[in-house]
Amino acid sequence: MHRYLFGLLSALALLLAACAPAVQTEVGSPALEPFANPPIPFERRWIIAVPDFNVRSGSVKVGASELERRDQALVKELGTGVADIFLNEAFRSQQFRITERAELGVILREQDLAATGRIDPHTAADVGRITGAELIVLGSLTEFGVTSTGGGGIVFGLFGGTAETVTARVTVDVRVVNSVTAEILAIGTATSEVSQSNVQIDVLNIIRALGAGRTGTTIVDIAVRNAIIGAINEIAADLPSKR
Repeated sequence: MHRYLFGLLSALALLLAACAPAVQTEVGSPALEPFANPPIPFERRWIIAVPDFNVRSGSVKVGASELERRDQALVKELGTGVADIFLNEAFRSQQFRITERAELGVILREQDLAATGRIDPHTAADVGRITGAELIVLGSLTEFGVTSTGGGGIVFGLFGGTAETVTARVTVDVRVVNSVTAEILAIGTATSEVSQSNVQIDVLNIIRALGAGRTGTTIVDIAVRNAIIGAINEIAADLPSKR
């Protein structure tokens, strides 16, 4: 009986471990994770659109404090920026074709200008030639935390310092939905945790840069991109082939 119970508990533990999101933990010099799936020929890639990422309530924390209590607008911008970063990484993965949504107005204005006849017809953009998205990526930033050994609450400025280790932990949750049937075709969840010792980072400026869709080389930037790359790897592995 005891042997049977032990075997059952061991099997349950393995099942739970398999269902948990992958965590990429790095200490020292941060580096980007590789894409895990071989490139797909361009004509066989799904065409995706990426709206703003949702930022879960209470998910953004620096030290022991929640950032959203101080600046709701900054949190919303962070969701927009993470969506832009996801779009860039999805393109780099050579798994998808991307249709622009955020700057669609610029494209439409260019087509309208071409219709006036003031543009050389040989170089003018054709009206009505915008490619529609086959899949919609619905993303959530479910965890965004920066902590430091000995650190306290939220710090608008430098975070960390000599003899301290700063840790950035990011989790993204992504669903890929058929734009016609609304059927969920793939789900990707990934967590990245990166730590670095004897470092100072300007958390507020990093979050503002991420909110604008820009990344640098800090552990926060690397954690964001590695979490996104992990989710893309999982999605690309699960998506059915395009017919």
